[in-house]
Amino acid sequence: GISDEAKKLGYDVVIQDAGGYANVDKQVSQLSNLLVQRVKAILLDPANPDSFNGVVRQAKSDKIPVVGVGSPIVASNVEADGAASSSHCNIGHELAKGAKTLLPNGGTLAILAGPPGAFWASDRLRCFKEDIAGSNIKIVAEQTSEQDAAVALSLANDMLQRFPNVDLLYGADDTYGVGAARAAQGAQKCGKVKVLFAVLGEAAEEIMRAGCADYVVAQQPVLIGRTGLQMADKLIKGQPLAKKLEEISLIPVTKANLDSINKATMQAPKGWTP
Repeated sequence: GISDEAKKLGYDVVIQDAGGYANVDKQVSQLSNLLVQRVKAILLDPANPDSFNGVVRQAKSDKIPVVGVGSPIVASNVEADGAASSSHCNIGHELAKGAKTLLPNGGTLAILAGPPGAFWASDRLRCFKEDIAGSNIKIVAEQTSEQDAAVALSLANDMLQRFPNVDLLYGADDTYGVGAARAAQGAQKCGKVKVLFAVLGEAAEEIMRAGCADYVVAQQPVLIGRTGLQMADKLIKGQPLAKKLEEISLIPVTKANLDSINKATMQAPKGWTP
């Protein structure tokens, strides 16, 4: 979304990756280096929004707009200039709706909670738990792990062995969700063990078509990137933003509506890489 929109609007994009949610210091350093280079604007998906107080303040001083993409950036009352995002708490609420849809009479739940210390995963799970509190859905296992498909598969396999009668597996995003679905597939429990997660990537779509993923709360990351770039373009040109936070809607996906939704806002074209 960012790259395509930048091409339309005449910008060159420099893409930097800190390499994981634990590398907050590296991401802060990357941001500082971009300020020194006097780029026109910065789009940032923060590893932890609270860590960007100093550099966002410096960007404001240097009159370089900073736009959050994926998450707003608010640190100690120092806000970025704008953000295009889906609320991680709302993702948790939508995941809870999915759990109640899949288990209307209640049941047991095992959770692949996401990377340890990752704010987005914590927000999703916190709001999910708030919504299932008081229901007949009971959590029997919960585990954080690195954001790696093989690790998620191994973790889900362990959960299925420890809790062979578990009714539902929760994944913080599609890395964890696809791992959970493949574990269910390997145990020949597709459909019997329900699988619920966020983000509809290509692998998630494939495993849903195979009948092993049951409910996905789809973000629209292509639209998030595109919207963030449009906001940056306005700020560069000194134009006011209609809204400081553009909340990008979430789309519940099941096998029933998989072919009718617009996946162009959710997935890059096949074979595309940054």
